[in-house]
Amino acid sequence: MSKPQEIITPCLFLPGDADEKATVLSMAEGESSSTSDLAMRGGSVIIGSSSDGWLVTADDRGALRMANPATGSHADLPPITTLPFLSSSCCGNWFCLDVHSFLQVRFAGAPPPPDDTDWGHDPPTTYTLTAAQMRQRFYRKVVLSSSSPPPPGSNTYAAMLLTDRHVGAPAFATAADPSWRMAPSPDGVEDAIYYGGRFVSITYAGHVEAWRRDTGTGEFTSEAAAPRLDYANKLLRRKYLAAAPDGGQLMAVLKHSKEQEEEEGYGSSRGCKVTRVFFKVLVLDQASGRWEEAAEDIIGGAALFVGVNASVRVPARERRGISAGRVYFTDDEVGGACMRHARGAGGGHQRSSYDGEPADDTELQEAGVYSLKTGKVERIAGEHPRWPPPAWFTPSFP
Repeated sequence: MSKPQEIITPCLFLPGDADEKATVLSMAEGESSSTSDLAMRGGSVIIGSSSDGWLVTADDRGALRMANPATGSHADLPPITTLPFLSSSCCGNWFCLDVHSFLQVRFAGAPPPPDDTDWGHDPPTTYTLTAAQMRQRFYRKVVLSSSSPPPPGSNTYAAMLLTDRHVGAPAFATAADPSWRMAPSPDGVEDAIYYGGRFVSITYAGHVEAWRRDTGTGEFTSEAAAPRLDYANKLLRRKYLAAAPDGGQLMAVLKHSKEQEEEEGYGSSRGCKVTRVFFKVLVLDQASGRWEEAAEDIIGGAALFVGVNASVRVPARERRGISAGRVYFTDDEVGGACMRHARGAGGGHQRSSYDGEPADDTELQEAGVYSLKTGKVERIAGEHPRWPPPAWFTPSFP
């Protein structure tokens, strides 16, 4: 009988800008170390990771790559132009989407709903982005299978690309078919994990689906994997799916934000408006087939790590530096971070979308720890750069 795989506590990976080295902060040990991994240089943004030590990056040329900072190994994901309706021009400086062909896939041959604000009314013929804009307006997250990337000759590798909400539909690539294939998703996929040997996702409308590849055609299709997550909260900012690397209960983590005045603000002075972050955790009860709200003690002595690149449940018992009943989070809005970087903005005191008053949204842009018991956020120790955004990294050695 094989020995169960040890579940390693994620570290906070802080990419270096330009020629700076990246830094890895161990949450369990409270120590940091530097890496000279070249794949992390030049402002590449991390948009994916696996439980076996691999990160996925998107650079300012629109290229998607995988790297293992612990071993220095590298691998390329297929060029995004292997999507049949996406082409590049001007030496790769521009990417152009054939909207008609794309919509045929996105909505499975049906026309977009009339109330679809992106594509439902007189859609354009083409949708064009610069190479640098691909990580702002096209890519959102890459989910890797547990066998990624493939060793030479392997046929077990798979990746799921989640696109920006405006695009919505996911794309898949495998070692058997090393090109991206987009799959229908009328609601648009918001988050996904590799769970129970398959990709499981949640749409913006709350539908939870499992994806399966047709070995004959190579196409991916979805089927319901859990009851729809029903919610109605205008403060909801993001939904994640999470589970332990070795399986276990499926969880949904809901991230909310709310502006309020604080006597002692998070990185602000007394009386300023602050954008606060808070979370709710739901657990799928297999017996009743319902999503149940999880109190601080119900998540089983575990901590949750969420961000744009990964979401995972980690047992907290006998792990120094992390605590059960807490959600460890990072900035999950890469598009916004890219735009702030492009215009030279460092971060906080962004303008409110509600009343036009300045609001300090530092809590959204940095790494923090949310206590389900107290409902408060603590900042992860140390000063961390906001560009490129930090990400969770699970070290793994051969």
